[in-house]
Amino acid sequence: MHRFFLTDIPAHATLQAGTSLALPEKTAHQVRDVPHLTVGEQLILLDNSGDECVCAITKSERKLVALEVLERRAGKAESRVRLTLCQGLLKSARFEWILEKGTELGVTTFAPVLCRRSMAGLEEAGPAKQQRWQRIIQEATEQCGRARLPVLQPIRPLMHALADLPPYAIALIPWEEEQGRSLRAALREAQAAQTEKNGPLDVFVFIGPEGGLLADEIKLAQRHGVQAVTLGSRILRAETAALAAVANVLYELE
Repeated sequence: MHRFFLTDIPAHATLQAGTSLALPEKTAHQVRDVPHLTVGEQLILLDNSGDECVCAITKSERKLVALEVLERRAGKAESRVRLTLCQGLLKSARFEWILEKGTELGVTTFAPVLCRRSMAGLEEAGPAKQQRWQRIIQEATEQCGRARLPVLQPIRPLMHALADLPPYAIALIPWEEEQGRSLRAALREAQAAQTEKNGPLDVFVFIGPEGGLLADEIKLAQRHGVQAVTLGSRILRAETAALAAVANVLYELE
């Protein structure tokens, strides 16, 4: 079934079994004009609670799409690994690709950061750009079957992201000049140190912008408890490094 986030739920709509509601204009357009769903067909509405609501279309007109909620049930559980990707800002298309694919892989929070080699002007992401990024995350969440939206934090300098690291988090920074410590080794050591922890694991992965991170940025991160690791002998583009690191973290810790 097609899945749609209903982020602007009407005040009177409770999304409980047996209730009816008319979809907001934007969602109605998506339902009616994109997959061309018609009366009698079913879809899933998501309200970012972790639940999903199976609904049937009861009316579909040019200005109105109405639904009946048939069942409210638990959606797919999120991973116990709460992964925050602190991504050095990239050119728009590459950053948006990371948002889409990172959502599919299971990133919990996207934290865009300004680094020394971030291109000038990228910090000026206005409301339109922020809305586009949120829409990319939402569409990827719908597509991959998640029931909660990843969080998109405001853009901030690298030093601020480092200063806000929780003391108990696993924090890693892939760096092309690190030779001795692999991502796998760092994750296995961190996992062994937290074997008695039954709750979520908080992992922060820092990835540089185009051109990578400077040595003094790496040293700054290390002073805040971030471990430098290698992803292998090949030099990766920033977006490739981000997704390779995310996939490997979730594989090892899940």
